[in-house]
Amino acid sequence: MTETFDLAVIGAGSSGCVVASELVRAGRKVALVEAGPDYGRFSRRWPRDVRDPRRRTDRHDWGLEAELTRGETTAEPRARVIGGCSAHNECAAVWPPREDIDAWRVSGWSSAELWPLVDRVEGARGGSAIRGRHGPLVTAPWTDGPLTAWQSAFVDAAVASGYDRLDDVSSPAPATGVAPFHANVRDGVRWNAAFAFLDPVRGRKELSIFAGTEALKLEMRSGRVDALLCRRGRKQLRILADAYVLCAGVYGSPLLLLRSGLHWRAVGRGLQDHPGVALTFDRAPGAPRELGSPNVYRSQVVLRASSGASLLGWDLHVLPYQADGELLVFVFFMAPSSRGVVDLRDGRPRIRFRFFAGEGAVDLDALEAGVGIAREIAGRLSFVRVVDPSSSVRARSIRRWIRENVTGYAHATGTCRIGTGPEGVVDARTQVRGLANVHVVDASIIPRIPRANTNLLCMLIGMRAAQLVGS
Repeated sequence: MTETFDLAVIGAGSSGCVVASELVRAGRKVALVEAGPDYGRFSRRWPRDVRDPRRRTDRHDWGLEAELTRGETTAEPRARVIGGCSAHNECAAVWPPREDIDAWRVSGWSSAELWPLVDRVEGARGGSAIRGRHGPLVTAPWTDGPLTAWQSAFVDAAVASGYDRLDDVSSPAPATGVAPFHANVRDGVRWNAAFAFLDPVRGRKELSIFAGTEALKLEMRSGRVDALLCRRGRKQLRILADAYVLCAGVYGSPLLLLRSGLHWRAVGRGLQDHPGVALTFDRAPGAPRELGSPNVYRSQVVLRASSGASLLGWDLHVLPYQADGELLVFVFFMAPSSRGVVDLRDGRPRIRFRFFAGEGAVDLDALEAGVGIAREIAGRLSFVRVVDPSSSVRARSIRRWIRENVTGYAHATGTCRIGTGPEGVVDARTQVRGLANVHVVDASIIPRIPRANTNLLCMLIGMRAAQLVGS
C-alpha cells in the first residue's frame, strides 16, 4: 500500500478496540488490522452465537492448543473476530483489587493513576463505588434479572455455609463472600468491545479497518519497523505506519515479535493463568427441569474464598457453571506462582502453562483447600449428586487428581511483560525495548496476574496506553 498511517493497531480485541477508538478521537490516522471478520456496526447481522451471552461459539476461533502440565494438552480458545475474546466470553465484568495493580510497581501504572480511567471504560448500573459510571461499556449486576436455578441455589448454599452476601464481586471488602457479578450484557446481547468502543467512531475518515487480514511479520531495520506484512485471502499486503501497536493478545503479540526476528529471552516468557479444577454433578430425582436445559446463562455468580495457603484475604474463585445440561462447580486459584512460556516450534505456536512446576507447586495447596470448600457448599444442595470421579479419590491422592484434571480460567497474561528488569519486554510507555516505534498493549504486558477476570483490565490497559502512545 502506498498510503501511510499514523498508527497501525494490530488486533481488534478488548485492548485494540479501545486503543483504536481513543487514537481516532484524538485525530490520528489509524489502520486497525484484524485477522477475523467484521460484521459492521451492531445489528442483527452479527451471528447469533456472538450476540447471545448464553452461547459459546467455536466458529470464530484460532484453534490453538496448550499444554497445561507435562503431557496434558487441551484446546485453548481464542476469538478470531472483531471484538476479540469479548465477543465469546462469559461477560464477567470484574475489576481487580487495587493492591494487585500496585504490586506491579511500574511507574505510571499505579491504581491511583489508572482508576480515573475506569470511568471512561465502564458505564455500570449499581455496584460498588469502584465502578465506572460514564464509559461506553454497559454493565449491570445479574441481580437486575433472575438468576438461574443452579446459580441461585449456589448463592443460598454459600450463605448457609457462613459466607457473606457481597454487594459486588469487585468490592474491596469484606474479603470473602458470594455475589452475582456485573456483566456486559445489554438487552440480552453480549455487548463486546467492538460495539462499545468501535461503533461510535466507525465511518470517521481517520479509521480504516482491515478485517480478514492476518499480521505475519514486522519488517525491521535499524531498531525501527518499516512495515507490517499481512495476508488477506490469497494476497499479501504491506501496511505502512509511523508506529505500530500490537494488541494481538497474550499469544498473538509475542508470536508476531518472534516471527519478526525478535528473539529476546523475555519474549513469550512469564505466561500465567488462574489454574483450576471442576467438580461435576448430576440432577437428583425431583430437581428443577431448568437444571437440564441447554439454553441458560452458564455463569452468573462467584464466591471469593480463602484457601489459607497465602497471606491474602481471599485467593479463590468458586463458581457454579452450567452448560449443555452439565452442572459443574469450578475452583480457581487466583494468586498463582506457576509460569509458562509461548514460543514457536517448526513455525507453529507452542503454548506451555507449566502449572505446578517449580515455584508453582504451592498452587496445589490452594486448590486442594478449594476443592474442600466446593464440596462443603455442594453438600447443601439437595437436588444434585456428585458424579465426578474426584468424589472417590482418597485424600492422599487428591493432589494427583488435581494435576491430572487442571484447567485454565481463560485469563492468560504475562508474555510481553512491562517492567525495567531483564524480564521486561516493554517499558512503562509500552514501547518494546530496542524498537523505537513498536508498542505492545494487551494482556501480555501484565507483569503478574491479578485476582480477577481480565477483560475489563485489558480495556483499562488500552485506555492508559492510548494516552502514552498518542502523546
